[in-house]
Parts: sequence; C-alpha cells; structure tokens
Amino acid sequence: MLINNKADINKCVEDGASPLFIACQKGLTEVVQMLINNKADINKCIDDGSSPLYIACQEGHTEVVQMLINNKADINKCLDDGASPLFIACHNGHTEVVQMLINNKADINKCKDDEASPLFIACHNGHTEVVQMLINNKADINKCKDTGASPLFMACQEGHTEVVQMLITNNADINKCKDTGSSPLFMACQNGHTEVVQMLITKKADINKCKDTESSPLFIACQKGHTEVVQMLINNKADFNKCRDDGVSPLSIACQNGHTEVVQMLINNKADINKCSNKEVSPLFIACQKGDTEVVQMLINNKADINKCSNKKYHLCSLLVRMDILK
Repeated sequence: MLINNKADINKCVEDGASPLFIACQKGLTEVVQMLINNKADINKCIDDGSSPLYIACQEGHTEVVQMLINNKADINKCLDDGASPLFIACHNGHTEVVQMLINNKADINKCKDDEASPLFIACHNGHTEVVQMLINNKADINKCKDTGASPLFMACQEGHTEVVQMLITNNADINKCKDTGSSPLFMACQNGHTEVVQMLITKKADINKCKDTESSPLFIACQKGHTEVVQMLINNKADFNKCRDDGVSPLSIACQNGHTEVVQMLINNKADINKCSNKEVSPLFIACQKGDTEVVQMLINNKADINKCSNKKYHLCSLLVRMDILK
C-alpha cells in the first residue's frame, strides 16, 4: 500500500538504516523481495558501513542472502572496520551462508583493518565446517593478524582440537609466532590444552621455542601448574633448566606458585635444584618466603643448599627456623 502510494522506499532512520536494511536484519523474506522489486537501494549502508547483505549474513538469513546476491548486491562491501559479509558469516559460523558467498566469488582472504581474515576468525571461534570450507577454497592458511597471531595460533590458544588438526594437515606453519614470540605450542601449554600440545609435539613443533622474555613452553606450563603438559614436555626432551631472561627457572616458578606435583616432577628429572635468579633468589628461598612447608621439605630432602645465593642466606636460615624446619 505505502509503496503503491509512492512512499520513499530508501528513507532511512537516524543510524542510516533503510527499510530494506531492517527487513534484511529481521529476515523478512517477502518484504525484502517486495522492496527489491520496487528498486530499493540494495547497497544502502547504515552509518557504520553495514550493508543489507552484511546484516543478513550476520544474522544467518540464508534466503535473504541469496535474494540479495541474485540482485547484484556488492558481495565484498565492508564495514568501516573492514569486516566483509564473508568475515561476519565465518565469525558466527553460518555454514550455508559462507558456502553461498564463496560460490559467488566473495574475497576469501579479505581482512579487517587489524588483518584478521575470515579463516582467522573461524579458527578463533572453533567453527570446524567453516574452516574446512575456507581451506578447500584456498584461503591463506598462514595469514596473520597485525599482532602476528596466525589461524593455528588462535586455534591452539582456544583449544579447538579438530581445527588444529585440520590446519596442521594442510601445512600450517607450526612454529609461526606472534610478535611477542609466543608460539602455538607456548599458547597450548599456557592454557593446558593437552591434546593440542600432543599434536604439536608429534608434528615436531619447536619444544624450546621461547617468548621475547625467554619463557619457554615448559616454563609457562610449570607456572600454571599444568601437570600433564609438564610431563609431556619433559618426556619429549624439553630443557627443564631453561630460564626466563630474569634468570627464573621452571623449578623456581613452580615453587613460587606452590605446584607441588610439578616441583616433584622437575626434581625427579634432575632439574637444577639450586638454580638462582639474576637477583640471587633460589627455589628454596622462594618456597620459604611463601611459607610452603611441603615444597620446602621436598627441596631439602633433595639436597637443596640452604646457603645457596649468599646474600640471602641469613634471611633464608631465619625463615627455615621460623617454619620449624631448621633447628
């Protein structure tokens, strides 16, 4: 009725949303078709750059997406931040929409302004089917964000085991690091993703690859107390005396955080029990300072030197006396 009476078909509300945009957002298929038939501006965007196609992809309205594509909507029209219709469909895991966009020549490697690609965001969110589609259609498997984080890095960080396997199978760079030096293995160890760690080790990831601070995968696993990951790394010849750039060892950080099982593992594998930091602080001193009687006793039972790191020895002895360990 309104259209028949010459209502302005492209009249927008305050944020720039047109009648077509709103109909696409709500998935009103019949209304969308009516507006298109009456020459609604198919690429009319709201103030942030969202097009009718973008919002239909975001909401997963498959029929609306197909209508817009059939009527020559700009398939790569991006938001102001560079997010494309394909990017948002991948972000939200709308598999059918993703396939439709790919079939109609959407730019599969079109990135946001921060260089996050459709594959990157699908890996981050664990959308396995979408990841496989993108790989099958030759998405750049090692395309990184502006932080240097790769699709594999994000999948490892989030613990998306199936996605990790898929990326590795398709020759993703297993040692590709973020700008901070964190590797995919480092992130999997940090977050305790045991299956992912095993996958990466099996595929010969660099087990001693360190961050810029010289924190190794073993160091971060010891810091977080991920016992199973620590054992896995030790079994695969991780350097258990590899220190951070401040001289703090995996054993010291495990003592500091009271991870008793990890401490015992490291001692059993001949970690340097008297290794001091650059500030001349030993594992025993740290455990005393924390008042962790169980760890202190463990270290002393394994011949920790109570006089090690001489500028702390009197303080250390007084701590041991106070804890009723040294008589």
